Amino acid sequence: MNELLQRSLSGTVQNQIEELLLQGKLQGGDKLNEVELAELFGTSRGPIREACKGLVQAGLLTAIPNRGVFVRKMDLREVLEVYDIRAFLDQLIGQLAAMQGSERQIEELVQIHTRLSAAVQLDDFEQYYPENLAFHQKLLEMTGSQRLTAMYSSLVKELHLFRRKGLIQRGSMDVSNAEHELILQAITAKDPIRTGLAMKNHVMTAKQRLIMAIEQQTSETV
Repeated sequence: MNELLQRSLSGTVQNQIEELLLQGKLQGGDKLNEVELAELFGTSRGPIREACKGLVQAGLLTAIPNRGVFVRKMDLREVLEVYDIRAFLDQLIGQLAAMQGSERQIEELVQIHTRLSAAVQLDDFEQYYPENLAFHQKLLEMTGSQRLTAMYSSLVKELHLFRRKGLIQRGSMDVSNAEHELILQAITAKDPIRTGLAMKNHVMTAKQRLIMAIEQQTSETV
């Protein structure tokens, strides 16, 4: 297999492993099994190994000598710190998206929100979560900034497992989607200040939902 094809295959495998993390099929502390992943993705172990190296560099996996590769476990202090950083980045994203976004992109955002609302009505978390990610990805796309996109994407990948935890709590999807509605109203009005503040508030309330979820989980295990 030539080097270019090898890199392309390992990149595809890396995306597939990230998808397992997104879906919650791989969770913090889980050990990755090269043989099982190779069978799952229909490839050899070489691309799995290369993909894991990329995910270690991205901060999603941890390699422990003589033990293997594991899904990274972030402590709560790290997670809350990332939420605080993300809140300010989201405020900037909201401001830029309101100024730079096209009518077509706004309409696409409306369509995603419609699907989010349908998932809330069905109380379908597995349908809601990927659409939630798509909503934020569309806002990021509307900024037109490649550097901001790279910075933000790297940051939020670390939060996937914790974002799921916060949204799984009863009633959280309703609250989250109501906040999406406020963002949508502000961006439709092309109001950068209002959009930025709505985005920042959305992240900070998500942070509080996460803290409540962890506190509830802790009380249930005591």
